[in-house]
Amino acid sequence: MISKSSKIFIIIIIAIIGFLTYYEASEPDPINWYPSYAKTDKIPLGTFASYNLIKESLAGQELKDINQPPYEFLTDNDTISGTYCFINGSIHFDKNELNTILKWVENGNTLFISAKTIENRLLDTLNIETDNLLSLDKISSKPLVELTNKNLKNDTPFLYDRDIYNSYFSKLDSANTTVLGVSQLYNDTLKISDPQVNYIKQSFGDGVILLHTFPEAFGNYFILKEKNHLYTQNLLAYIHPTQHIFWDNYYKSGKTFYTSPLFFLINNRYLKWAYYFLLIGVVLFVIFEGKRKQRSIPIIVPLKNQTLSFTRTISGMYFEKGKHKEIVRKQNLLFLDYVRDVLRIPTDTLSQKTITDIAARSNNSIEDTKVLFKYFDELDKKPKIEKEELVRLYELITQFKQQS
Repeated sequence: MISKSSKIFIIIIIAIIGFLTYYEASEPDPINWYPSYAKTDKIPLGTFASYNLIKESLAGQELKDINQPPYEFLTDNDTISGTYCFINGSIHFDKNELNTILKWVENGNTLFISAKTIENRLLDTLNIETDNLLSLDKISSKPLVELTNKNLKNDTPFLYDRDIYNSYFSKLDSANTTVLGVSQLYNDTLKISDPQVNYIKQSFGDGVILLHTFPEAFGNYFILKEKNHLYTQNLLAYIHPTQHIFWDNYYKSGKTFYTSPLFFLINNRYLKWAYYFLLIGVVLFVIFEGKRKQRSIPIIVPLKNQTLSFTRTISGMYFEKGKHKEIVRKQNLLFLDYVRDVLRIPTDTLSQKTITDIAARSNNSIEDTKVLFKYFDELDKKPKIEKEELVRLYELITQFKQQS
């Protein structure tokens, strides 16, 4: 039996465990600062707010989500026009993809990229280099950002009150590049005294390329704080108001990954139709093949050979009536049938060779075989056969078959 002190101790332990469980369950989840930039994420660095604000402000202008690689999208839709927007922590295109994008821009379209790390091949093509903002006298790396256009510029720069990695354009092709925005590390005053370029515009063929190195401007945390949305809104003022906007969802750190093979099949035009043809083929096969095989084939049991039973029945009737001669004839016919069916020897003529073959295939001696056939002849010639002679014939036949 449990003592009173033990019961009290158990109750205390259970109460402590219950309290800790409740405390842990009621504790708020830690803030997720993962740089997602996905339009569905409501975390600080998701773009749920900016995406929906931009969508609402378009006033009928189309905003199209692009969930496939730019190479596939532009290859399949090479006649479309508009602005292709890429917003993420880093943007990296492969060689063929970059060539496809630049060719599309040359035809009079706009490429907008907001990322801390931008494709090196693109920077080399535009004769641009990037670097990182560093503060030698302060540990803080909170940035101040503003636009250079007086009509879009705020009275004071916008502060991002978190320490982040800050990149800027350290080298520009001044003859072809227009500076649209600058940044600086926060120095206890909301004033930019040493501006570093973080937003540029460069013509490319008949189109335009806009590069921006502060993607946090599109994050929920920045855009929903005070009047910061004005900065994000004015960033996009350089996009032509009548152009369609293609919002990239492929180059996103927080994009949803689909592991189902069916998703990849359906999202590829060629694989999708191959899959559909396969399904149609399977359905047709089931329909036509099923019609041919839907009726089961009945099992037909072969007729039993009743010759032996019939012969035995007739022999029994003859034996009861004393017709021994008829029994011998039936036994002779039955034995010859045995020789033909079992030993596979024709019995048209019973020559010496036939007797030898029968003896060999039945494992009997030639003498015993001759005795049996000689006894058949003797009984066949006799006008009357006795019961004992009939029994003797039965014994000879039985002994012959046992040797086979």
